[in-house]
Amino acid sequence: MSDIIPTQKQIVGGLAVRNIDDLSRLSAMLAKSGFFADAKEAAQCGVKVLAGMELGFGAIASMVGVHIINGKPSMGANLMAAAVKRSGKYNYRITRHDNDGCTIVFYENGEVIGESTFTRDDAIAAGALDGKNGHTWKKFPRNMMFNRAMSNGVRWYCPDIFAGSVAYTPEELDCEVDEEGNTVDIPVVIDQQPPLMQVQPVHPQDLRVKNIRTLLDYPLDLVKEWLQFQDVKTPSQLEVSQVDELIKTMCLAWAADKTDHPLHAENSYKKHVTSVVGPEFEELEAIKQWMQHVHPPRQVEVKA
Repeated sequence: MSDIIPTQKQIVGGLAVRNIDDLSRLSAMLAKSGFFADAKEAAQCGVKVLAGMELGFGAIASMVGVHIINGKPSMGANLMAAAVKRSGKYNYRITRHDNDGCTIVFYENGEVIGESTFTRDDAIAAGALDGKNGHTWKKFPRNMMFNRAMSNGVRWYCPDIFAGSVAYTPEELDCEVDEEGNTVDIPVVIDQQPPLMQVQPVHPQDLRVKNIRTLLDYPLDLVKEWLQFQDVKTPSQLEVSQVDELIKTMCLAWAADKTDHPLHAENSYKKHVTSVVGPEFEELEAIKQWMQHVHPPRQVEVKA
């Protein structure tokens, strides 16, 4: 049986999910337990667990805190905060937290990389105080300010902790939530036909290109055009050396307007990416550090 995610660790929270059979048995057990109101079928449980695994969470944390809303994975701000803390690379500090706003300063390797602020004025502009969660905003404004400031900050400054998946809270996807940002009730639509659980494994080269393209914010249309020129539809149809060339092309395009000479970008790419990637150093991390070398982030002064 094929591995679910061959390139990632599959022991999450002490539980090994090695293949589709493991996931199917686990999903059936979770569905039969009856403890999870928004996932009554094994297929729904399997999708939630699989989504949580890709975000780095264990099975129970995924069932409780990860929700699939309109096809998009979402989670409470507390799970986002935990992911930031456990990353080993990122951290955060709350510098303001009151009924009128919340400010969170984000750090990478001990250095400030930016801050995220969400205020009462922002909530009013977004229509949050008059929407379905208006009562929660009025009763627990500090909690709700923190939820929004955290989710914005994670998307802005720490996108790689979720392997390129965009992080949203359920409230941002128009669901009713409690003061912790977790869903109160998600309508579950179940097909009358018994669902067949067929989770297709993601090819490592397809996932590799997707994650790096997301990190670089490289246009998807240009990737498709490059693949079409190679007479293929997906990176997995290419040789590994050709995928290496595609990634190099995306990276150098990103650096084109950030260096004085094209050779400078290419030489630094060889030095900081090509020559260091290996079993002990992941490619995505190498590219992230190379990007900081080519275009250092603007330092944000934190007022005492």
